[in-house]
Amino acid sequence: MAEMGEKKGKLKVTVELEVNEELMGVVKDAMSKASTKIPEMMRRGGENKQ
Repeated sequence: MAEMGEKKGKLKVTVELEVNEELMGVVKDAMSKASTKIPEMMRRGGENKQ
């Protein structure tokens, strides 16, 4: 096998998904709930470690 040098680059990938409206609503709802719960979970995690 040929050896490859240290070449670094970026690869941008765009993914297009088609989902039905009901699923999209569930995902949006879950994301909005998660965004409010994550900071609270982080605070609890910090308190438990101390």
